[in-house]
Amino acid sequence: MTEQTTRAGAFTEAPASWNTRYISKQGFECQLTLRADDPMQLLKLANEIMAKMVEAGVKPAGSNGHASNGETAQGEAPLCPTHNKAMKPSKAGGWYCPVKIAEDGGDGKPVYCKQRVK
Repeated sequence: MTEQTTRAGAFTEAPASWNTRYISKQGFECQLTLRADDPMQLLKLANEIMAKMVEAGVKPAGSNGHASNGETAQGEAPLCPTHNKAMKPSKAGGWYCPVKIAEDGGDGKPVYCKQRVK
């Protein structure tokens, strides 16, 4: 019997897994675990699922278990809901995500994340 062999009906640990915590539209903190045999397959699936979650209006859970909705502790930047990276203060007020998502948007200029928080 190998480590991968289990009793009938039991699951083995996948080579790649992704956990995402989020706040449902009803305010519940939830966790979604994705598993795959291939890390690149998992990354593709995770990006598809996160896009659908954003469309559905759910919010990512912050490291303290609260939604990352722009409300932060004093001196703490909100996290981009797409990239989970700290946002930067905007000159016009609010916050923006500084993550470059493409080197060239077809006009010779880089493309940056469009996430903003007021």
